[in-house]
Amino acid sequence: MGLEAVLRAYRKDELRHRRRPPAVRYWSDLAVRAAALAMGYALCFAASPLLYVPGVVLFALVSVSMIGSWFHDALHGNVPGGRWRVAAILRAGSAPTGIGPRWWFHKHVQLHHRHVGDARFDPDIQFHYFGRVTADQQWFPQHRYQHLYMWFLLPFSTLNMLKPSELWTVRREAVQAVLGGRGRRYGWVLLLDKYLPHVLVWAPLFAWLPLGRAAALYLAFHLIAGTFVSLITQVQHNTDLAEYGGGGETTASLVTHLRRSTDVGQRRGFWYWLSGGTTYHVVHHLAPSLSFQELPYSTKRLVSALEGTGERVRVHPGMWAAVKSHGRLIRTLSNPPDEAKAVARGTRENGPVGEHARPSRA
Repeated sequence: MGLEAVLRAYRKDELRHRRRPPAVRYWSDLAVRAAALAMGYALCFAASPLLYVPGVVLFALVSVSMIGSWFHDALHGNVPGGRWRVAAILRAGSAPTGIGPRWWFHKHVQLHHRHVGDARFDPDIQFHYFGRVTADQQWFPQHRYQHLYMWFLLPFSTLNMLKPSELWTVRREAVQAVLGGRGRRYGWVLLLDKYLPHVLVWAPLFAWLPLGRAAALYLAFHLIAGTFVSLITQVQHNTDLAEYGGGGETTASLVTHLRRSTDVGQRRGFWYWLSGGTTYHVVHHLAPSLSFQELPYSTKRLVSALEGTGERVRVHPGMWAAVKSHGRLIRTLSNPPDEAKAVARGTRENGPVGEHARPSRA
């Protein structure tokens, strides 16, 4: 049986025999995150810096965790319940950071998941003049320094998402293909979907608090959230453990998703909570309709399914190892294409490759 057939059989079995967590554990996770989110937001109104400083940190971190967990699951249609429950989860997970659920459905579900790692369609790797994370992307002279300046851009990612880019993004051919014939005015619908909930979250702070303090809290929130959203997103695909090209697979192939995705660690600790379970990212790409709470157990079964195939789940031992791996990638791709290919070949032949169960073995 070929690798593609093995992966399709694995996915079919996972979806046919779902191992869902008990309802109490499933919904208590949402309750804890929602309570922590509300607590962090409430503390931002406190008079003492001993309360509002940890409050904004908590608010930012829980917002990041909500994006990766419940917001992410709701985008994929994985949250059971009625329309209003799903809508409330989408808003709670996105409004503080200013992420528009409508646009993110198109961006993440319809483009990223269908075309993972394809520089023509995948918005998660389209940094254009600012960065180059695959060898297929055009090299610009400023990219020679991307391994230096890209780290300083990470904290500004959620602030950057607030720009009205939907107005011109909807005109791109790749985006038009997934919008189903919606006109250019749809960009304004996407902006309203993004800005209105964000304003409703932050307007009370600006109305209640002195302007300087409210602005400082707003900036601190975005710098914290932006840093972690960027790091979590980048280490899911853009590391030197992931493979782009070379196999001739299309992005419809599960083999492509397996090779272009990486996991982070094998424990359900802080990074697992912060990323909303997407540290187990390979299985998520193979079977996106699994909830984030099912991913750790499904990953174990994937490791077993891959035995004897010569393939493995690529995994970084921890978040710091994943960040360093991302750093090596952008350093390699800071070189012009011919130089980058030579360096990449040397890294692939001599460097360590992580795997589940033996993350430190070469």
